[in-house]
Amino acid sequence: MNRLIFALFVLTACATGEPQANDGGGHLTWTFGDEVFRASATDGAEIENVTKLLGGGGRDRLITPSANGAWMVMSSERFDCSGECLVRVSWDLTEGEAVKAGGADVYVQGVSAITDDGNTIVFSGQDGPHPVDLYVTTRADGTWSAPTLLTADSTYAYNNMPSLSVDQSSVVFDCGSEPYPESGGNDACRVNVDGSGFVRLIGPDALPDARNDYVQNPHEGPAGLFFESSWPIDGQNPETIWLLPTGETTPVPFGPRYENAVSPCALSDGRLAMLWLGGNDGGRHELVVANADGAAEVELTPGVDVSDIGIGCGD
Repeated sequence: MNRLIFALFVLTACATGEPQANDGGGHLTWTFGDEVFRASATDGAEIENVTKLLGGGGRDRLITPSANGAWMVMSSERFDCSGECLVRVSWDLTEGEAVKAGGADVYVQGVSAITDDGNTIVFSGQDGPHPVDLYVTTRADGTWSAPTLLTADSTYAYNNMPSLSVDQSSVVFDCGSEPYPESGGNDACRVNVDGSGFVRLIGPDALPDARNDYVQNPHEGPAGLFFESSWPIDGQNPETIWLLPTGETTPVPFGPRYENAVSPCALSDGRLAMLWLGGNDGGRHELVVANADGAAEVELTPGVDVSDIGIGCGD
C-alpha cells in the first residue's frame, strides 16, 4: 500500500469507535473533503474522524476548537440545520447544537472562533454594511443572542477568517478588497469582541519586494502574530509563514526551511501548525507541527491534501 493510499485509508476508516479524551498538550482540527478531523499534536497521534464519530449527518467543514479544547465550532448539515449552518459541539461529542443566533440559523463564509467557555462565537456573514462582515453571538440560558456586528468601522469590503487573541478579548482576521485574499489587496486586521478598536495590523508593504500583494490567515500565538506572506528570504521569494513578534513592527520568517507553507495556527506552548506543500513532491497541503524555533516538525497527514480553508489549534 503506497503512502498516499495508506494516508487516505487512515483518514476515512479510523476513529469510528469512542472519541478520545482531550488530555491537553495541543490538538489540531481540519477539513478533508466533506468531513472533519482532529488529532493531538504529537508524533504518531491517532487521527479521529469527527464526522463519523458524530454519526453521519451530511457535510461537515470549517472546524475549529476553543483554545482550551473544550468546544468546537464548524459548518454542518446536522443538528436540525436548514442546509449547512454553524454548529457548536463539545470536545467529548456529548453535546451538539445548531447556533440559532437570534433564533435563526447562521450561514458562515469561513472558519469561526469560539471562547473557552463555549458561550461566545465570532463568525463571518453577509448581512452587514460590507459584502462580508464579522459578527458575535453569545449564549445565555440556552439561547443565542442576535448577531452583533463587529466590523462596522472596517475600511475593507471583506472581513473573514476570525481567530481569537490569546486573551480572547479580540479577533485577528483577513481584511481585504477582494473576496479571496489571493486576488490581492488583503491585510491582517484586529477588532475587539465588543466591536471597538478596529485596526489594520500588517500588510504586504511591511517589507520591500513582496512577491504577492497580500498577507493572509493571521493567527495570534504567545510569540506574536503569525501569518502567510511572500517577502524575499536568502535570495528566494517563497510563500511561507512569518511572525510579527509582540511589540515589534518588523516581521521575521518562521523557519525559512518551510518554503510554500500556508495557514498558520499557533499552539499555546509556542509550537506552530501549518499546511506545508514543500515537504512532498505532489504539492499536497500536508498538516505539520513545528517547534517554536522552526527546527523540527511532526507530520500528521503525510500524503493527504488537507483542505486549505482553515485549520484549528487548541489545548
